[in-house]
Amino acid sequence: MEFWNKKVNVSKEAAQMQISIISKFSPEKRMKIALDFANMGIDQTRKWLREKYPNISDLELNLEFVRLIYYEGGTMSEELWRFYERIMEKKIKKDWASRFRKMMRENNWEYDDVAKLGDFKNGKVIAATISRGLPAFAKLAVVVHELKNKS
Repeated sequence: MEFWNKKVNVSKEAAQMQISIISKFSPEKRMKIALDFANMGIDQTRKWLREKYPNISDLELNLEFVRLIYYEGGTMSEELWRFYERIMEKKIKKDWASRFRKMMRENNWEYDDVAKLGDFKNGKVIAATISRGLPAFAKLAVVVHELKNKS
């Protein structure tokens, strides 16, 4: 009942009636209902994050979800959050590089082609830059490319 006491527009009687109905269900059905509600909450939060950050990658979405729900929610320690964040940042960096290379393949570009487009000295500069982390201009190119191919 503690949950219901914190909700607006839910009378104690309505909450008790709902609990009495649900308590007559089999344990399996009650568990399914609980999981469905939990998954609905997760899905809605992810949808909200996707709307708030339309070009966020799946890995970046996972990082933001964990930050929001667990770290900001107070169920994840600062130390654990920093560890998770470091691990995810490495994965996100690799993901951006992979998406950039995929964009290059789909456009039949070599590093030298990208260097010419960006007015860089040569393709080795681009390769070295990407290995250290994708700069903003390259992320923008990836997002534009992916949006163009989404339609």
